[in-house]
Amino acid sequence: MISSNFDKIVKSVIKQSPFQRKKLQAYLAGRDVNFFEEAELFASSYSDYLGSTDIPMDFAVSAYLEMCRNMMQCQVEFMKTGKYTVTEHDDAFVDVYSNEKKMKSYMIGLAISQFLWPTHYEMYKFFGDAINKYGGNVKSYLEIGPGHGLFLNKALGHLKHCKDIAAVDISPISIGITKSIIEFFHKGRFPIDFRNQDVLHFSSTEKYDFITMGEVLEHVTYPEKLLFKLYSMLATNGRVFISTCVNAPAIDHIYHFKDISEIIDMVEKCGFNIESDLVLPVENLPMETIVAQKIAINYCAILRREKNATL
Repeated sequence: MISSNFDKIVKSVIKQSPFQRKKLQAYLAGRDVNFFEEAELFASSYSDYLGSTDIPMDFAVSAYLEMCRNMMQCQVEFMKTGKYTVTEHDDAFVDVYSNEKKMKSYMIGLAISQFLWPTHYEMYKFFGDAINKYGGNVKSYLEIGPGHGLFLNKALGHLKHCKDIAAVDISPISIGITKSIIEFFHKGRFPIDFRNQDVLHFSSTEKYDFITMGEVLEHVTYPEKLLFKLYSMLATNGRVFISTCVNAPAIDHIYHFKDISEIIDMVEKCGFNIESDLVLPVENLPMETIVAQKIAINYCAILRREKNATL
């Protein structure tokens, strides 16, 4: 049974967008008690955070539905042309990343999706399991593109001995949201180096034990450059969490990964081994159908440095 705060979110989504009822009910019917406990904890704590910034949950749900509509429009265009709508990083920066109203709405919508979209939940859980497993030994942590701040917030609960924590994002709005999330939930307990800049220009004498980069590769023109940069910043025995997507157009997606093998080949070319990964189609269909119809696939992985790589 859905708990109170999460139930309110689900009911608000269905009230504002009735066509989502069937898919949401089917998704939630297959979830176990642990999921609903996590979902309720998220809904309660995120509602408290939004309340501290005078944002009602109904606004957050509206932001989520606006994000869904934008993605649907991009998907329709993609099915017509086979190409993403946005092709230049500068356009995405002007239209989205530096647009306070649009970016704030986008990040709140994405935050809500963590427990409403099956693939987003599975990636969030995959990340949580990894940071729980390795976080106790992490002395230095870097997050690239923290976005809504939920992954950094999750990580901080497991970084027991971490002395050096940094977060870098090209969007000033994203950095501001992340700062406010961390301050609300952790109240200054962690000295974090927040930087509003392109990570390709990020400089540090630190080699990081754990780097998180969720949903960033598809936002840049040359993802290989970004992966090489990650390799250069990762400690010898460190790990990277990445996530990205295939055939998933959006208002700020630039690089079009056409299949999972393209992602894997690029990751390995840039000096990494894949320790574990998840391939998560957004529809419950045979993989042959997913590929043939160019249906979106989410992907996430834990990477390590290839010991014999010569880059």
